[in-house]
Amino acid sequence: MSELSPYSFDLLARFLKKESGIVLKPEKSYSLRSKLQPLAREWGYDGLNDLVGHVYRERHNPEVVEAILNALTIKETSFFRDGRPFEVLQSHVIPAIAEERAGRELKLWSAACSTGQEAISLAINLREALPPERADQCMVVGTDVSQKAISRAKSAVYSELEMQRGLPPDIRRRYFEPVEGGYRPVPEIRSMIRYRTMNVLEADFPLSRFDLVLCRNVLIYFDEEGRRKAMDTVHQRLVAGGYLFTGAGEDAQRMDSRFERDRIDGVQCFRKGGEG
Repeated sequence: MSELSPYSFDLLARFLKKESGIVLKPEKSYSLRSKLQPLAREWGYDGLNDLVGHVYRERHNPEVVEAILNALTIKETSFFRDGRPFEVLQSHVIPAIAEERAGRELKLWSAACSTGQEAISLAINLREALPPERADQCMVVGTDVSQKAISRAKSAVYSELEMQRGLPPDIRRRYFEPVEGGYRPVPEIRSMIRYRTMNVLEADFPLSRFDLVLCRNVLIYFDEEGRRKAMDTVHQRLVAGGYLFTGAGEDAQRMDSRFERDRIDGVQCFRKGGEG
């Protein structure tokens, strides 16, 4: 199958940025081949340039938009990815939030949640950190731009290989159950999570304000304008004093000076100051 021409790459890059905010860099064009080939075959195109031409002609067709976003935006994920941030969330941040917001429902947002492992990790953190009756008052919202990723997250069935990535044996034993096709979180975890398809760049969406937001390993795919929009969305949705955790190298304060930098037990995070 032929490689993308510079013209086709430019069309695809502009399309993807408009629909998701993600910026395709020319040096990454080689990786598009493996992501787009299955879709080209499914739609009966011999070359990637023909596929991109079809996408451009049908760029207002929601099914075409969704298919391309599914092919290009589902990102790498795992349970308790990178380890330490989730340890700090469980040992320090969640107990502090629960004490500050005594008697009120706690709301956590996993932005760009992909296929759900991060949202499930947050729900387990809540169950581990809080008494059962307090954890019952908590909600985790997982969002992603890809409908395919969200559908997979809602199904909540994970393969043996996925289960082996990041899950300690005791956590796996207590919070997952075998089902047809793999393993699924127990009802006490699934009942805490709500999923919806949403682009983190959209500032106007019907979600409550959150005590904690995880927006990790997604800002690196945006340009400066996209990062600024994403941080504005997060700032709007955080309560005063709320916490933001980003990925390594994603400096929220540099992107939006309204965030205050914090470091908890060696892990960097950010907080929303003021009263708004």
